[in-house]
Amino acid sequence: MKILHLIYDHSRNPWVGGGGAVRAYEIGKRLVRQGHEVTIVSGNYPAAGNYSEGGLRFIFAGSTKNYVFSTFSYALEAASLVKKQGREFDIIVEDFAPWNPVFSVFLTKKPVVLHINHLEGINILRRWWFAGSPFFLIERFYPKFFKHVTALSEETRKKIRVAGALIVPAGIDEDFFKENNVLNGNGLVPSKSQTLGGANEAVPPLLYIGRLHIKNKGLDTLLAAMKGHDIKLLIAGRGHDEACLKQMIIRSSLKNVTLAGFVGENEKIHLLQNTQALVLPSRFEGWGIVVLEAAACGKPVIVSDIPELQYAVDAGFGISFKTGDAQDLAQKIKFLIENAPRRIEMGQKAREYARDYTWDKISLDYERLLLKIIKDWQRAKG
Repeated sequence: MKILHLIYDHSRNPWVGGGGAVRAYEIGKRLVRQGHEVTIVSGNYPAAGNYSEGGLRFIFAGSTKNYVFSTFSYALEAASLVKKQGREFDIIVEDFAPWNPVFSVFLTKKPVVLHINHLEGINILRRWWFAGSPFFLIERFYPKFFKHVTALSEETRKKIRVAGALIVPAGIDEDFFKENNVLNGNGLVPSKSQTLGGANEAVPPLLYIGRLHIKNKGLDTLLAAMKGHDIKLLIAGRGHDEACLKQMIIRSSLKNVTLAGFVGENEKIHLLQNTQALVLPSRFEGWGIVVLEAAACGKPVIVSDIPELQYAVDAGFGISFKTGDAQDLAQKIKFLIENAPRRIEMGQKAREYARDYTWDKISLDYERLLLKIIKDWQRAKG
């Protein structure tokens, strides 16, 4: 089958390159290995250029002027591409974001699947007030126009309120299950080189990996929680709030917080191998792929108490704090770093849980879903 996947995010995009981009890439490259043709249309950014990777084709659409121009112009150009070339594909997948809806279902007669990683809901209005109302309404009603809808998690599916919506979860690569990820008797993992932060340390740091969006990811809460702690925190990732985050760290005189910038997959695995715990203080998430990655490395996680991250707590490898409450987060950090036996126990449960979520398994399930949708569409067409 020939698949057209529309998603603004791209892993190299300095503005937005989060879990959705990783998901599209990991599933896409496996579908190519399984004999299918996949074209991903992503938002343009400085230094972007169309390319192919092992048969997986990437096309960039929109302006490179800045993030705002890029995201809105992407929707227009992606819509034009669907209208002009949609007939060349067997099925179209649109990753949804209220900021750049492509309206693909109205532009082609081919079957279209809408995938939703997460919904922001009332938070859109809290952030943007009246200016956010168009996006709030798009997020609320847009999915109802689609016959085929998939969600990243059960919590997101509940919020969509579309009958028949299916769950297509995130996954992790088998590399995260390498044997040297296993915790030793002290609850720590031997480092292959220097510890994180550039100097030899007796105690590994805490770790945040993800997009540098202060409000969405709760990084303001995390920085406030680090005041008074001796343990180090490493923040890895990039995003449009990077410069602002640097200034916040300087103004707060946080000598125990280090920004590591963007990290590739091998380096990400090494970082997760050499941390005491992952911290994900998000105000809203789809599911948090990095939580699964940490779990595969046998690491406990500290997460905000939003429903989308509750699975880590229910599975026994996560503890939660009240979203936006820096004092509560600081207490949970203190509890976990002072309790090595608990970390070891949580790490063991984490690896057991993560075994059920590999990209290979998810891509096979996803392939069957897309083929069934195409077959049903062909049958209905006659």
